[in-house]
Amino acid sequence: MIDVLFEQQIVQNPGLGAEALWYAVNTAYQEKNKTEGFPLLLAFIVLPLVFHRRSATALASKTKPGALYKAIASDREITLGFQERMQALSDRTLQSLSIAFSTDLLLLDPAEEPQLIPGIKTPPVVHATKEVKTLLSAAKRVGQAISEIPMAQIATHLNIRF
Repeated sequence: MIDVLFEQQIVQNPGLGAEALWYAVNTAYQEKNKTEGFPLLLAFIVLPLVFHRRSATALASKTKPGALYKAIASDREITLGFQERMQALSDRTLQSLSIAFSTDLLLLDPAEEPQLIPGIKTPPVVHATKEVKTLLSAAKRVGQAISEIPMAQIATHLNIRF
């Protein structure tokens, strides 16, 4: 019997999630002039934004500064059900983090507040499909948002609790 979520499991796989996390972390790290990492807790917002077509498309089409604000302003429904999406994808986020750590895509800086930093300098793979390019572009915008906006404001704008 075929699994009803087969397509979702193929597309939203932890390997692609690890790559999306790397794009977000690398962008935030570069935007902060390599002085600050990406708060580990905020890794849990990346996949719900980039694995959601509507959110990814809205984010990918925006420019900095304020790409997250612009995306939410252009489509207020991005935040609807975001807490539930974040919780539903928490296992996949943990699997993606596991892959990212084991392949040295990401490193953990165990500072006062644990932070992620990129383990490699260049993207691990070059993708040809439009959908994956959109997803990774959205991940970059998430990284930019993390570098611009305090965690409390991100939580408020996305209507989430950690």
